[in-house]
Amino acid sequence: MHQVIIIGAGPSGSYLAYLLASSGINVLVLEKERFPRHKPCGGGLTPKVVNLLDFDLSQVIEDTIRKVILSYRLARPVEFITPKPIAYMVGREHFDALLADKAKEAGAIILEGVRVEQVEVTGSKISVHADGSQWQGNILVGADGAQSVVARQFGLGGRKKLAASLETEISVPAGVLTRYSGSIKIEYGLIPSGYAWVFPKADHLSVGVWSNSPRPKLPRQLENYIQSEGLSGPEARVKTRGWIIPVNPQPDDLHRGRALVLGDAAGLADAFTGEGIFPALHSACLAAEVIIGQVSRPVPDLKGYTDLVQEKMGPELAGAFRLTRWVPPISGFIHRVLHRHQGLIESFMDVAGGNLSYNSFLQYFGRHLKDTLSIKLF
Repeated sequence: MHQVIIIGAGPSGSYLAYLLASSGINVLVLEKERFPRHKPCGGGLTPKVVNLLDFDLSQVIEDTIRKVILSYRLARPVEFITPKPIAYMVGREHFDALLADKAKEAGAIILEGVRVEQVEVTGSKISVHADGSQWQGNILVGADGAQSVVARQFGLGGRKKLAASLETEISVPAGVLTRYSGSIKIEYGLIPSGYAWVFPKADHLSVGVWSNSPRPKLPRQLENYIQSEGLSGPEARVKTRGWIIPVNPQPDDLHRGRALVLGDAAGLADAFTGEGIFPALHSACLAAEVIIGQVSRPVPDLKGYTDLVQEKMGPELAGAFRLTRWVPPISGFIHRVLHRHQGLIESFMDVAGGNLSYNSFLQYFGRHLKDTLSIKLF
């Protein structure tokens, strides 16, 4: 009998296990894959991720980003350079394995290669069934991603909306890799309601596209973007994979009885950027706060978790969702504004870094757009 059973050892599951085990709680984590496992993802950590975690990440950071290049329909790029890091590049196989190792060091038990088939509540406990085995616990946590078994069986996260992404890793000559080092490229205008990117890693480039359009044509859009970057030659392209990104601008059903859901299982990704790692880790922190206070009770009350997510994360989730509605139709105009007001880029980097709220950014951005409506930009 475990006090807490967590399904999924991605960032949210492993970090929650680390926090709970560090507090002396008996934690079991069931992970369907085996580490290190490839995870389709751009692999960009925002500064707020690094600031949140209380252990060193230097061993998994492959590049530190201080320059961003923005283009609209492949034209008129805007470069923004800052002495402060904008992002840190990691391979998810290494980052996720580090988090899992930290959880194990804290005392959590992680079983790999276990694919959960069914979860249920039986009286005063929860039961998890997988591969002919059964585990029992007091509290169940679904950290099992967009296709969460826990969310489905407990009817949680029903308001989720789905975005989609496709990414490939391209091996390039050292000279090409050096050209991209220390910078990221973001292209908007080619992808309806989304963007394309190039992120540098230690020995390859991550190139991808994402969209929250209802019918994205990502394979063709990715190929067009790769060609536009001149990366469609004899370079080795590996691990092209797609994934869905669930977003929930109104997170109001994240727990039921003895179960709760985190990260992508709860639909907590940023609707505007698609970032899922920080919301996953943040939701783990909030869940730990509630679970630590409830785990020893015969009938734990997990409502405080949903309340905390609504209070601490809800405004940002809603702000990001609002941007998805009004930015795409005027993205060409916004790009022209950015040429004259790079302070807007800096402000958005502050949002990504956790130093400015979406609501404050929206007010700031709105004032600048209003001020420039009567100015001939080009």
